[in-house]
Parts: sequence; structure tokens; C-alpha cells
Amino acid sequence: MFRFAQAALLALITATAAQAQEVRVNFLCDLGGAPAQMAMFVHYQNAFGISVGPTRQISGVFPTGVNVYTAGQVSSHAATYTFRGENQFADFVDHTTGQRFRVEWVLDAGRNGVWMRVNPFGDTATYFCAYKGLG
Repeated sequence: MFRFAQAALLALITATAAQAQEVRVNFLCDLGGAPAQMAMFVHYQNAFGISVGPTRQISGVFPTGVNVYTAGQVSSHAATYTFRGENQFADFVDHTTGQRFRVEWVLDAGRNGVWMRVNPFGDTATYFCAYKGLG
């Protein structure tokens, strides 16, 4: 599961970005019926081979021993969250309430996006974010 979740984050980066150290990935999220936008900055240690297919389907290969760092923001009409993370986990802050919580990223290649598993070690809520592109 650990290597799969790491691959999930890196699978969002195209082959043309493989030489970069940081890439911005954009998503449209469904937060329990509330639409939101997520901008995720992905920073990685080494280049690797990733591709986006002709139908914009994300896929990729993750080499052993590479750490992935994420940071970004999720914004809906009602709330704003920021996050920082390493590999498949990120720590979130709700800027409306000040609440802090952990999220686990899980790739869903069939739906071309990632699931956010909020509070993955307790009473988990799950939200889907569809891949929209880079930049």
C-alpha cells in the first residue's frame, strides 16, 4: 500500500515534467457535495518515467527510494485548507476553524484522480479529486 500511494502522487506528473524537481498539479474535488479546487505542489528527489495517456489517463512507475513531498491548498465556497505532506500522507489545516487533521492520498487510475482519506486511522471520511492538469 505504501509504494502504491507514493506512485499515486507521482503518477500525476507528465513525462515532460520528469526532469523538474517540483510540479503543480490541479484537481477538482467533491467534498461531500461541495465542489472545491485543489492545487498540489509535488516535489521529488529524482527524475522518473511518468506518462499521461492519449485520453489524459494518468499512470506511472515509482522507483524505490524516492521521497515525495506535497504542499498545497484546497478551496471551496465555504472553506480553505492548506496542507504539507510526505509520501502518501499530508497534514491539513482548516483555516476557518483552525482544526488540524491527516489525509492519506490514494490513486484511482480508473477515475483519473486521487481519493483523500481524511483521518485514515480513525473515523475515516473519503472524498474524490479529479485530475485537471498541470500548471
